[in-house]
Amino acid sequence: MRRVAYLAGGSALAIALSMGLSSTALAQQTTEVEAVIVTGSLIRGTPEDAALPVDVISTEELAKQGSPTTVDLIKSLSVSNGVLGDTNQFDSRAQGSEGSGSVNLRGLGPTRTLVLINGKRMAINPFALAGAGAVDTNVIPVAAIGRIEVLKDGAAATYGSDAIGGVINFITRKNFDGLELQGGYTYVDGSDGDYSASLTYGMTNDRSSLLLSGGYRHRSELPTIERDFAVRSFAENPQGGWSSFGNPGLYLQSANGGFTYTSPIADPACNVISGPGGGMAPCQFQYIGFNNLVEEEDYWQLYGEFNFDVTDTTTFHAEVLYAGHSVGAENSSPSYPPNNFPSSALTTKIQGNGYFIPANNPGLQALLATNPGFAPSAATAGLFTSVAWRPIGVDGNDLFGGGGKEDKRRFDAYRVSAGLKGEFEFGGGIGWDASMTYMDNWSSIATPDVLVGRLQLALRGLGGAGCTGSTPGANGCLWFNPFSSGTSGNAVDGRVNPNFVAGTANSREVLDYIFDEYAYDIRSQLYTADLVFNGRLPIDFGAGQIGWAAGAQYRWTALERDSNDFTNIAVSPCPDSAVVAGAVCPGRENGPFTFFGGLPDYDLDQTVMSVFGEMAIPITDSLSATLAVRYEDYGGNVGATTNPKVALRYQATDWLAFRASAGSTFRAPPTTQISPGSTTNLAFTTAAGGYRAYDTFGNPNLVPEEAITLNLGALFDFGDFRASVDYWSFDFEGPINNESGASIVNALFPGGPSGPNNCNNPAFATLLARVSFTGACAPSTINRVRVNFVNGPDVKTSGLDFSASYRARDVLSGDMNFGADLTYVIEYKVDANTIEGVAVSPARDFVGMMDYLGYGSQPQWKGTFFAEYTRDIHNLRATLRYVDNMIDTRAGSATFATNQTGQKIDAFVTTDLAYRVFLPWDTTVSASVINMFDQDPSFARLDLSYDPFTANPYGRHFKLNVTKRF
Repeated sequence: MRRVAYLAGGSALAIALSMGLSSTALAQQTTEVEAVIVTGSLIRGTPEDAALPVDVISTEELAKQGSPTTVDLIKSLSVSNGVLGDTNQFDSRAQGSEGSGSVNLRGLGPTRTLVLINGKRMAINPFALAGAGAVDTNVIPVAAIGRIEVLKDGAAATYGSDAIGGVINFITRKNFDGLELQGGYTYVDGSDGDYSASLTYGMTNDRSSLLLSGGYRHRSELPTIERDFAVRSFAENPQGGWSSFGNPGLYLQSANGGFTYTSPIADPACNVISGPGGGMAPCQFQYIGFNNLVEEEDYWQLYGEFNFDVTDTTTFHAEVLYAGHSVGAENSSPSYPPNNFPSSALTTKIQGNGYFIPANNPGLQALLATNPGFAPSAATAGLFTSVAWRPIGVDGNDLFGGGGKEDKRRFDAYRVSAGLKGEFEFGGGIGWDASMTYMDNWSSIATPDVLVGRLQLALRGLGGAGCTGSTPGANGCLWFNPFSSGTSGNAVDGRVNPNFVAGTANSREVLDYIFDEYAYDIRSQLYTADLVFNGRLPIDFGAGQIGWAAGAQYRWTALERDSNDFTNIAVSPCPDSAVVAGAVCPGRENGPFTFFGGLPDYDLDQTVMSVFGEMAIPITDSLSATLAVRYEDYGGNVGATTNPKVALRYQATDWLAFRASAGSTFRAPPTTQISPGSTTNLAFTTAAGGYRAYDTFGNPNLVPEEAITLNLGALFDFGDFRASVDYWSFDFEGPINNESGASIVNALFPGGPSGPNNCNNPAFATLLARVSFTGACAPSTINRVRVNFVNGPDVKTSGLDFSASYRARDVLSGDMNFGADLTYVIEYKVDANTIEGVAVSPARDFVGMMDYLGYGSQPQWKGTFFAEYTRDIHNLRATLRYVDNMIDTRAGSATFATNQTGQKIDAFVTTDLAYRVFLPWDTTVSASVINMFDQDPSFARLDLSYDPFTANPYGRHFKLNVTKRF
């Protein structure tokens, strides 16, 4: 094959600074590989001292760190904040994407970082962020990757939409010969451990090369009860998986013989087998003990790449990827609290917003027998469920072995990319590159939820698939017991119910009847066709000819959702639809499930045409400039946009250089965000005392968000000491986000659960219409909240990046290397926000804040420091990782009104130690201690009592990796 020697990734200095790579590693990285285009430029042969801030992470560097997973690597980058991948369950932005990973450069959101493989786009993860554009990094073929390039600057002028916050480019191995086997195991206390295996085969000759790889990784379940920090008392963390919607729960009894039910009464077992007691409000239920910190997950990737010199000037390239992952049993609460209710035809009562329990329900009769003073009128009039209730609680769900219910996730990705590139003999050797890429992501989600109509029938003794006739409990008809009389005790902490009546426990048959799967398949597709020309102009200012590139791209994306009949709102629109064929319910089309709302199917696509150009101008021997511009046309309401960029580099002395870049960048609204359909997510609502449903709707009037980006940097090179410092800023106009449901609720109820509210304030009438209630307007009766995708308030963020590396030679017959990477965020300012004409949040600077369901975690300082010793075949590295403290943005609100703990999330500081040795027979062994001082993640007032986007729950764990080359 045609080859040219170059330093992998574009810049020797960038490589040295990236993740503190040592000079020894620099020497090892110099290799003969195919001429490439550095991430951020389209011009072949871009100088290795280019002006753009690109970090390069090699496989050598990853091996020295103990071979972190893709999620761990991305999470550790100082320029990346708010990364999905450890646990995604309790963030409404990530629900449905469990098992997936993401990249979030500058904390601007995963949708604003473009992810590439070998410089080509990937299809989005259709689950993540409601199909808003995030790429799943867990499908990357890790065993085939040779290096990772991170462009820390906006790049819409080069790559188009989504490259607004930066680019991460995974580049496969080049010129790999032989066979490599790798195996690894991670010991995690309280878990069965994680393990991985991979195989890579490569072959090269004068005209062709072949690369094949396969990888598998398994994560074992880590229950919350295995970590003391994760399951906390109500006094320690009222948001730590506590809900006022429990079972045992609250009910409503009648004072007028069964016409209306308004008087609340608690199940006698409340605070006996649920809640901590001690005068706390009754029937608090802690669901977090049924959850996991880490789910059992499986990942696999198969990758193949072939290159062939068709002629002396033309090369064919093709690559194929199949990857996937599954979460077969994600544990969650045994059941969700209902926020959807049957019609009066099913309850047989005029009263709505509840479920009727007749007096002859065996569970109620048993409860009255053991607690004679409970609900005197219930013996004749029965009871109604209140909002503060769920069908199954502390005793666990017997359908799933007596624990939490088990949700299922599956993700499969297929990708093929092929092209030809070469040179024309005329025009001074004009290069050309024509390629096509297609990627198809298939995902499926299945979450057990209770069907409204079936639950109501079972409460009346008419449940069961084989029920015939109208006699309760006869002819195959089953009863459902909603009371503690059928609960043996607390499945998490072992408390025993003294009033348990075994004969009234719910059978698996009735549970199987009331539960069904809220399930749908979702598919995202991407097709791109690229044509790029590049060459040199016969213009020379004395420092070399002007380089240029120009081309066009056709891009087609599609997103499709296909729901099962109960989930499909067009098939099952009503609460009664599961038991009443053809049910109609004007104004109440929420679907048939008790918690999740029905979904519309959709089949959406979008076509984008773009043209672009770039020039690299050597002005003098010490000064060069790069100019780029891109025009993209989306058609329809989105329209077209043009984005320019300019970059300069000045070599002031042998040891000092300056770089600068500025440009405009943009992101177009994805198709799901401009279509009228909706997606339901869960979010903890403090005022309501638990999770509520938030329905997010598309907005056809969205326009592309835009940003002005700026980077100013200095680079220092004193041989063994190298460093860089960069100032960066992003100034957004109209960033696309979904409205904050929490802001809507807080604006309506500024005094929290019991303080003043705006229910009767005419100025809030339109905002109030966004919220549905199960009764009178009050925080505790919040049922659902509607939010829309909008062009939100403007955002400006800026900061400083620092990188340095130093090599001390001949120390104890070896070399010492030291390095640091730091990011300091100066500001993350967000303008004031209004919804429906109501000011819901003032302007605020979020730097140093944790805004969990809004702008995410934004530590002011984040960095990595390392010290390394290399001698002969041995390498030992100690790495310290630092994430700065943050203030919870809810500090000062009703959330902390009676309990001040957790307003500050302390800094998270961990130390890793990794040892690697090269053994005979081409074998390499590495052993690592991660978090060697066993630091718990810092406490945060969240479900898992820590922030999963900046910390991890493992504690001290041990890794062993073995690599064998043939």
